[in-house]
Amino acid sequence: MHYGSKEEEEEEEWRMQNVETRRHQHQPPKNYFPCVKLPSFSGECDSNLYLGCEAKGEQIFNVYKVEEDQKINLASL
Repeated sequence: MHYGSKEEEEEEEWRMQNVETRRHQHQPPKNYFPCVKLPSFSGECDSNLYLGCEAKGEQIFNVYKVEEDQKINLASL
């Protein structure tokens, strides 16, 4: 791209940096967890039901990159 002056070139560079900054402002916060219904477990003595519930919860946590220290808090809700 050809610019007419050094000022125009600097202005274009500044504009491109601001576009990149604004793009990052629209990303959710690091610990953002969208409204997702986690599977519930009612405490039956069926180990397969428990393991299925746990596996589904882990899948959801992995998709949303939930940190280890947040998993217990979210699961207990």
